[in-house]
Amino acid sequence: MILPTDRFFPKTSCDPSKKAHEIFEQVKYLSGLAEWPTKLVAGNPSREMMLESGQSLKHDSHAPAGEYRLLQNADGKFYAQIGYNPSQLGNPHKRIATFAHELSHYLMSSAKIPPPGGWEIHELTTDLCSVYLGFGIFTAMTAWNFEGANDGWKYERQGYLNEPMLITALAIWETVSGRDPLLALPYLKPHLGKDLRKAVKYLQKRDIMEEIDSIDLSQFVAEDSQVEENSIS
Repeated sequence: MILPTDRFFPKTSCDPSKKAHEIFEQVKYLSGLAEWPTKLVAGNPSREMMLESGQSLKHDSHAPAGEYRLLQNADGKFYAQIGYNPSQLGNPHKRIATFAHELSHYLMSSAKIPPPGGWEIHELTTDLCSVYLGFGIFTAMTAWNFEGANDGWKYERQGYLNEPMLITALAIWETVSGRDPLLALPYLKPHLGKDLRKAVKYLQKRDIMEEIDSIDLSQFVAEDSQVEENSIS
């Protein structure tokens, strides 16, 4: 489990562009994808819509948090182009969660069979893949955000699975991996901490490994499912 500490994320450059690249490379390293060819590019920042009252509201057509494209260079070799929203540069959790999600797309593109449910619902399994890579805390912490400021309120949602789903996934993965899911508690919002305790308590009453082993994944394979090459998240 990757924690939001200096141990996993050492201090980076103060320059926004360099900082984004340094964090991206660290997420690649922690994901075990350090040697996979990638290119990081900055996308368009999110826009804000000002109301007459002076309040600020996220625009409906805001820029995506991230973008994944599988491309081919002049030598015919494939690489992933990862785009990120510059508006996230001031929020390390969002930035890390976005990079983990887009790199999960990259990892899943190497699979020889489609994910459960097929590529049609791949964004859901991509969120789960982020948890598998160890970034469950970051993914859950950025799934929903509603905060107030001097100029009003701001609502933002990131990812595809909701908070309880992501917390449950974190609890299951850490449990089957032989680690203590409750180590995440100091780094979670209070309500997410409560959800995690409930999930762990539930898992302690069940043989989760036996239940997982009994699942026939072939029942969830979609026919004629094509591997994804591009995704906007």
